[in-house]
Amino acid sequence: MPNQIAPGVLDDTDEAIIALLEEDGRLTHREIAARVGLSRSAAATRVQRLLTEGHIDVRGVVHPAVLGHDVLAHVSVTVNGSASRVAHAAAARDDTTLVSMTSGHHALVLELRAGTIVQIDDALAEVRAIDGIVATETLLYTEVIRDVAAPVGPAPAAGSLDEIDYALLRALQSNGRASYVDLAASVGLSPAGTRRRVVQLLAGNVVRVGAVVRHSGHERRTATGIGLRIDGAAHRPVAQQVAHFPSVTFVARTLGRFDALLTVNTATSGDLVEVLDHIRDLDGVHEAETWSHLRFVKETYASLHLGGA
Repeated sequence: MPNQIAPGVLDDTDEAIIALLEEDGRLTHREIAARVGLSRSAAATRVQRLLTEGHIDVRGVVHPAVLGHDVLAHVSVTVNGSASRVAHAAAARDDTTLVSMTSGHHALVLELRAGTIVQIDDALAEVRAIDGIVATETLLYTEVIRDVAAPVGPAPAAGSLDEIDYALLRALQSNGRASYVDLAASVGLSPAGTRRRVVQLLAGNVVRVGAVVRHSGHERRTATGIGLRIDGAAHRPVAQQVAHFPSVTFVARTLGRFDALLTVNTATSGDLVEVLDHIRDLDGVHEAETWSHLRFVKETYASLHLGGA
């Protein structure tokens, strides 16, 4: 999924709206307006511009377990030759949810999701066979603690969803800000009944609706990956602490060369320095390694086959 964003200047109000939509993509224009100090019509215009210019994409992201994705892996890739060509080959795979071109020793990173560790192993073998890949290093997620794009925590109970739920999830995957009237028309319920269903799906940790920021190099924020090596029994406490930092958008505890993996979004290099300094100062943090996400070639968590459709 190539990254195509119309260049545009975002101000502090745009950034505030993006932050609100990252946390709750279904906020109404009236709610957004009240929080950022705009009129309802001005807030609606701002949101529409962010969407149409491609700065954000608001979609429902279903809990990985609902999709049968019980094993998640982060793969750092060393290449020989064009990193862009390799990235697009990796992005063409159904089991990659993220592919990013990065700075540093590794030319790109990707995320794989599958049902079993054996499937992850098979997928890694196929990824390594992509022409141009020299080596890969893999981290297995043991616990995702924070993710602004997807539900985290306990998985929904097996068999708890019916066909109407799946139809709503498919609709929210397509457009996370679809109105209850439009959602109702797609599933054959009343708007009130549809609203109750959606609220239940959100409250039950089945789906999360939020804005995914599309990074093109034109916007003010920069995404940085951070791998932490943590002493002894401090793995979980450190991961829980950094998950509360405002600029941290993703935290997972991992098995591999790092004990925790983070993604941080900052507006300036000075902001990044402050975040890194704060992280390095935490008790138990032994080392922090960083890389910049230069271009997201693919960033999608939806499944076209959700619910057998």
